[in-house]
Amino acid sequence: MNRKSRETWALYCRSYLLTVGLLMIAGSAFTIYLGMSGSIVLPWWGLVIVGALLLGGPVLIGIGLLGSHSRVDKWAGAASSHEASIILMIISFPAYLILKPFYKSR
Repeated sequence: MNRKSRETWALYCRSYLLTVGLLMIAGSAFTIYLGMSGSIVLPWWGLVIVGALLLGGPVLIGIGLLGSHSRVDKWAGAASSHEASIILMIISFPAYLILKPFYKSR
């Protein structure tokens, strides 16, 4: 793989991690909102899972923005190992277009 392709792939992996992180934060926040309003009842272990997802979102965003190319590639590979992740890859394309001007090739 040539250098331009590696940089493009690394940037796309960054946008994928950002998208997954934002979805984790948004889904967790919405679940907590529903729990607080009384629409759903969460057992203690449900709150632990939602809390872990709420903390995991910023971790993915941080790695996506600040991580090295190799670390981002490993984390994106781990986060996209299921066939359903193709939908998230399509959703993350606008984030790729937003990040592209900030990560110009050298």
